[in-house]
Amino acid sequence: MERIWYDDYSNLPVGEYPQDYSALGEYHWPELEGETGNWNATTVHHSWRGSPSWIVTTEGGNKVLELASIRQRALPMIITGADWDDFALTTKFRPISTRGEFGIVFRYETSRHYYALWYAYGRLQLIVRSDSWIRVLAEVDVDFNCDQYYDVRITVNGTDLEALAGGYRLQVDDSTYGRGRVGFAGTHPVRFGPLEVWMEAQAVQACRKRAEARLQKEEDKRSLYPQPQLWKVISTPGFGAGKSIRFGDLNGDGRKEILLAQNIRRIRGDNFSEISCLTAIDLDGNVLWQYGEPNPANALVSNDLPFQIHDLDQDGHQEVIFCKDFQIYVVDGQTGTLKYSAPTPKAPAHQGPKMPKDQYDRICGDSLYFCDLSGTGRDQDLLIKDRYNNIWAYTWDLKLRWHYQGNCGHYPMGCDIDHDGKDEILIGYTLLDHDGKVMWSLDIGDHADGVAVGKFTDSAEWQFIIAASDEGMYWVDRAGRILKHWDVGHSQTATIAQFKGVGFGIQVATVTFWGNPGIIIFFDAAGNLLSRKELIAPRGTALSPVNWDGSGKELLLISGHSAGGLIDDDFDWVAALPDDGHPHLCCEPVDLVGDARDEILVWDQNSIWIYTQDRPGPQQCYKPLRQPDYNMSNYRAQISLPNLQER
Repeated sequence: MERIWYDDYSNLPVGEYPQDYSALGEYHWPELEGETGNWNATTVHHSWRGSPSWIVTTEGGNKVLELASIRQRALPMIITGADWDDFALTTKFRPISTRGEFGIVFRYETSRHYYALWYAYGRLQLIVRSDSWIRVLAEVDVDFNCDQYYDVRITVNGTDLEALAGGYRLQVDDSTYGRGRVGFAGTHPVRFGPLEVWMEAQAVQACRKRAEARLQKEEDKRSLYPQPQLWKVISTPGFGAGKSIRFGDLNGDGRKEILLAQNIRRIRGDNFSEISCLTAIDLDGNVLWQYGEPNPANALVSNDLPFQIHDLDQDGHQEVIFCKDFQIYVVDGQTGTLKYSAPTPKAPAHQGPKMPKDQYDRICGDSLYFCDLSGTGRDQDLLIKDRYNNIWAYTWDLKLRWHYQGNCGHYPMGCDIDHDGKDEILIGYTLLDHDGKVMWSLDIGDHADGVAVGKFTDSAEWQFIIAASDEGMYWVDRAGRILKHWDVGHSQTATIAQFKGVGFGIQVATVTFWGNPGIIIFFDAAGNLLSRKELIAPRGTALSPVNWDGSGKELLLISGHSAGGLIDDDFDWVAALPDDGHPHLCCEPVDLVGDARDEILVWDQNSIWIYTQDRPGPQQCYKPLRQPDYNMSNYRAQISLPNLQER
């Protein structure tokens, strides 16, 4: 056999293995400080803040990899290697706590799909995991102690799986997974020694051919698509922001301008943050106006901020509507001059499991949404919500219409479902009529991260598609009946578009975050699972649909990193951003040139880089129907439908 992999951690410094446990990674690409070597810590949870999961330390003059915390929620996991099928793996472990669980994972597809040689409270097992389903294939009682290392050898050959550890042997026949990476995982402290992987020459050759074929497939696809070409670089010194950006024609020149928001956090985390500075700029980088005082320390955000661009009073000119200082402000879009304002709602007495929102007498404001509750045919009514528990409806001139308290999730969506000319509102797991009365409500549990309303199948029936955080993905009918539920991990978003191209209907994509981040999953419009792949763990992504070539087949923007870019429904990178030093903290697609195709914006606190296509689009360019710019949010479902589709 040929040794194809060896790692004794000698290229890693002694200390914490770099990992970010904050919510920043939901929609940003944060840089990790420190060396990661050949390893990738593929799981993350907000409850882990304060102590590292993995460290590199020394024992007996050699470096070892240690799981250095006890985790009650989610499973620390660190992965290496490639898409291997038949191999032999050797390592060793020292259970410095025998009162827990740990193991060696292999044929790893995602952090929710793998085999493992697993130690659990005095039993050694071979297990297979698929999402939350874990099956013990074989097990034996063991008597391991905390003072010695135990040699491990795992051999996989087709469906034959064999594991030897500390003199114990487990062997099974199972065909759930055919290939994947390897690594370590656990809930309690354990140390791992060097890792070696051996393969027969024939298996090595087959593995290399598969990798080469996939790269060639991607190269062939890239030749069919436009590639990103730098169009503009805009400097944002001092006033730059994270994922707090809006687009709209602020000055009436027919082009979209950009609005950036900075924020200050208060009381705890991101529950009570307030806008500290708004800066309006044009596409040439000229500052049109600024409200507040900029400070680059206030750039990043891990929540929504209450600001939008919309012609709220229908005078033909765009306004900027935002919350600050416990006020709702409506200012002139071109100059930032105040037009009118009103106090934010009084915070009601707290109910529910989430963080109390009555820490201030009035709410700070979390997000804004415009809809038609009055039947005017225009989205002139305003919804304002706090972080999780309450939502209020206002008229265009900021007169209160109604208030609802419940599990509101992150962001609503409105549609005229009963054809009375007025919008109904899906907020969290509840459908509200235009007057705020509950039409139906589901007792699901965790908050909804993204909600979508529409007619996405050929049956032309109303559907409600909900990315329900830890509860996974839900498909619900007009009457509030659950049609489909998928336990796929912490579903962060719902993205709905023609990813397979014209004639193949609509597909739905989601991406996971807390616990098992970076797993991208495709469904058909009816909620049948099509495919999944872990591409970007441990980071998240807005998973935006991109009308890139104008053909009607949309792509997914997964990150602004040069290793990211645009993927198709086969998870192939078909358009890659150049390695030109551009920022990659945030990314967003938007049509700025005006040819219906999307440009790609990538930015950080210091600058915005805009990429367009390196070739012209088709004469008849696909122009999808999308939610309006005035209802932007980090948490909105992203819907991009064919223009000619009857709904």
